[in-house]
Amino acid sequence: MLVNPGETSGIESGIFIFFPGALRFPSIHLLCGVLLTRRPNMNHSRLLPGFCGLLLAVALSVPVSAEPVDNLYEAETPVSGQSADARATGLRNAFAKVLVKVSGDRSLPNQPDLDRLLNKASGFVQQYRYKALEYPLDDTAPASPDRLLWVRFDERAVNRLLRETGVPVWGETRPSILIWLGVEEGTRRGLVSPERERLLKHRLNGVADARGLPFMWPLMDIEDRNAIRVSDLWGGFEENIRQASDRYLPDVILVGRMTRRGADSWRGEWLLYLPDKVNRWQTVADNKTALAGEGLNQAADALALRFAPQQVSLGVTDLRIRIHGLSQLADYVLVKDYLRSLAIIEQLDLLSAGPEKVSFTARVHGGREALERGIQLGAVLEPVAAHEYIVTDETGPSERLVGESLDYRLR
Repeated sequence: MLVNPGETSGIESGIFIFFPGALRFPSIHLLCGVLLTRRPNMNHSRLLPGFCGLLLAVALSVPVSAEPVDNLYEAETPVSGQSADARATGLRNAFAKVLVKVSGDRSLPNQPDLDRLLNKASGFVQQYRYKALEYPLDDTAPASPDRLLWVRFDERAVNRLLRETGVPVWGETRPSILIWLGVEEGTRRGLVSPERERLLKHRLNGVADARGLPFMWPLMDIEDRNAIRVSDLWGGFEENIRQASDRYLPDVILVGRMTRRGADSWRGEWLLYLPDKVNRWQTVADNKTALAGEGLNQAADALALRFAPQQVSLGVTDLRIRIHGLSQLADYVLVKDYLRSLAIIEQLDLLSAGPEKVSFTARVHGGREALERGIQLGAVLEPVAAHEYIVTDETGPSERLVGESLDYRLR
């Protein structure tokens, strides 16, 4: 605990307490940082920890299944040496990787206008450094990469560039994905264990990192083996698959059925279990590892289409968001921090606050549907019909200036 004298006007003393968990909720961290009091004899050291602990306990008790991804604006790329030319090429390659992660669009590098964006890479760099290659590449070839260039780009500047170009920005809150894989070779079928398929595991982990997805492997322990059978995967028994996945609390579930058809021929059948529907597709590849990588890439494509604000042509829309059923200060703080974490919300302002209800006005990229999908993903708020709550005019005329409204309550 770090104790500092209060410096703000009207504050007689202040105590700053650091709670590691509060980093997920900046406003709670701020509330716990300064205690306003006009009673110099109050025992702050006894009162404040309990107060802040209560706020955090309440906030952290709200289920949040989607996960924030913290490395969207950084990338690594192999380079040869540290010359200016090698660094410029490395910056372009790293910037291309970041644009794919942030937009959710892996076809972006193939678009004709990409060179114009990549040429601006150096102007968006915040930090860069060189790292040793974990697995050295073939050093007999001329100009073979001998190190990694790690680069971090400016988040706000990258988002602004993409939006000005008409490319959607997929925010940091993304669906966690759990994968179940089955393999069929001849007459034998089995479940894939990531610990026994190290190359496959490495490939899929790399794909998940490149696409900015929170990715989970099942433990494949006794509990998993009792909960799910390979026949569940091949039969597409949704109820069994979802029940077996419950222990991991994923947002979405990817099931892959990989079948060997020849020496260099594999076919994959994929099922992506979303909260309200199931997507299906097929892939083919020369080997099992490439097949699984393409399956996960196509799952990431589907998730980006669903959760990234694709309707960029709609521009910025002003919406009113009403949150009902708030019973304490921590509820308000949690809601405000959560809404501000959504990349599609450009600006969030408090419109009004009353007993058990707070209203915000939000400037939203992609329109109402994009915001609804983003809020659905976060599992913090659930939609309600406005008539479920008594709506009065106590908030005054300023609230009625905003046209479209969305009504939610804490889950």
